[in-house]
Amino acid sequence: MSDTNITVTAARRGSDWSTPRCRCLVNGLEQSGFGVVTLNLQSTRYARCDTLDVTFSFDPATTMPPYWFDVADPATGQTLPDIDVQLQMQDAENGGAQWATIFAGILDHVSLTPHRGQVQIQCRDYLAKLMDMRVQEAWLNLTGPELMKAVITAAGLTPDVQFSAGMEGQFWQIEHKRQSSHGQTRFQTAFDLARYVANGANCDLYADGRTIVCRPFPSAKSDNSVFHSLKYIPADAVGYPVIAAVDLSMERDYQTAKGIVVHCMSWDSKQRIASETYFSALGPSQKNALQNGTLHSFRFPGLKQKQLEDKAVMLYRQIVAHERTISLTIPGSIHLAPRQFFTLAGTGTTWDGTRDVDAVTSSLDWSGGYTQTVTLRTRDTSDQEGGEYD
Repeated sequence: MSDTNITVTAARRGSDWSTPRCRCLVNGLEQSGFGVVTLNLQSTRYARCDTLDVTFSFDPATTMPPYWFDVADPATGQTLPDIDVQLQMQDAENGGAQWATIFAGILDHVSLTPHRGQVQIQCRDYLAKLMDMRVQEAWLNLTGPELMKAVITAAGLTPDVQFSAGMEGQFWQIEHKRQSSHGQTRFQTAFDLARYVANGANCDLYADGRTIVCRPFPSAKSDNSVFHSLKYIPADAVGYPVIAAVDLSMERDYQTAKGIVVHCMSWDSKQRIASETYFSALGPSQKNALQNGTLHSFRFPGLKQKQLEDKAVMLYRQIVAHERTISLTIPGSIHLAPRQFFTLAGTGTTWDGTRDVDAVTSSLDWSGGYTQTVTLRTRDTSDQEGGEYD
């Protein structure tokens, strides 16, 4: 049999492939001697920081101390400076693609293994500056936006505050002396206080680099909303199901779906007025309209009737958001992030439709490549869990 050379050629569409590349910037400078081995980035809409865990590899023979993460001990009376960390990615498959910053925050922890040429770092985004700052200022007689800007500025960050609100209940009224004392206030950190005000205004609170954003919750109807899509092709169409995902799981909690009633009460000590409201799928009411529903009761100080009704709507949407949950594991997309929207189509079930991106966990390693685990829920203008409601 004679030798025969066979050449097989095929064209592929660039959109079907991605070649993710990443780099790390420390205090604005690229660390070229350190290559990313693995990374895990957790980004959510929940009341917590986005976190980054990265393992770097370096050549101990050529990359010598001092290392960027090995900062000298501070002088007497000084503190360690923050180490700013930015993780950027680009798709090398897309010619001319720009570097996109997928995380910006501060270094929290470092673990060095010099004989292996590896270093692992753990970081939080800049919301950590509010979480680490204790409440020591009175900040009295301010509106909600004024208070939010004052707290964020005091943490050394830039505020992006876009909501309107008046004075914030008893924090500004007859109990202001107790509430403003940093030793007695229930707001132990600046984040606790900022989160309380954001909840009261039905607003989101998150970090965008060194900017702390407090705005009304994103809506799919907004002009600047970002959408992603996933098409499911059932088995009867091509003989086997097809979907551009590693895994797809759709869940529904029927206890949550059977009828949630949120009951909110308030007592205004200054005006000596009691307020009360119920909210369910039937709308607001002064009495419980669903006697066989699941009742959730909350108490708030110093809210007027309209404020209390707004709070009940917010809490109701928080709870019912957990009725349906869609979990996806997909090939990584650099620009996918919480507060965007995802459309699932083709399953032929009631899970089809557009839902909010609730959480994204991005993972990169040599064995699994770049993948993302995505959690979808129906939130739209609702808040997320983890607020201050006592």
